[in-house]
Amino acid sequence: MTMKQPDTAALRERLANYTPVQQFEQDKEELDELTEKIYGQIMALRNLLREINALKEELYGIHGSLRHTQQRERKAFDALLAVKDSADNIVDGICNAIVKAEQNTVIPAKVGTKELEKVNQCTANHIKAEEELLERHRNKLSKYLRDNEGIWLSNRWLIFMLVSQVICCLAVLIWALCKT
Repeated sequence: MTMKQPDTAALRERLANYTPVQQFEQDKEELDELTEKIYGQIMALRNLLREINALKEELYGIHGSLRHTQQRERKAFDALLAVKDSADNIVDGICNAIVKAEQNTVIPAKVGTKELEKVNQCTANHIKAEEELLERHRNKLSKYLRDNEGIWLSNRWLIFMLVSQVICCLAVLIWALCKT
């Protein structure tokens, strides 16, 4: 096996055309391009960081505002509870005062002879009016009974009903005796 030897002609020609200044300029241009790209990316990142910081500050502000609002709501809620308790105490106090007033209040009342006569007269008038109404009702009922009107049975129908009931009872009694 034999090893191949590299083509040195191409390498020699490249070496002959090689100048350190030219290579340096070429490397410098590439480096400048890379530096510009990196610088642009750094600027974009800095702008992004500024935006993030601004948003962070805004979020801190919102958070603080929310905390402050929550504290105010808590104070308002506590105040409402205190007002409710106070109102309950007021209502209880009023109710207790009313009960005490009812228990300890005596209302003196006097009925004079004139008022008593008026009450007796009204009672007599009322009794008289009730007696008149009762008399009218009694007259109306007696008229219905005389004329065989209303739900009342006449004497003929009453006799007929009694006779038919007696016959039915006798028929049942005879049937029961025959059966035994």
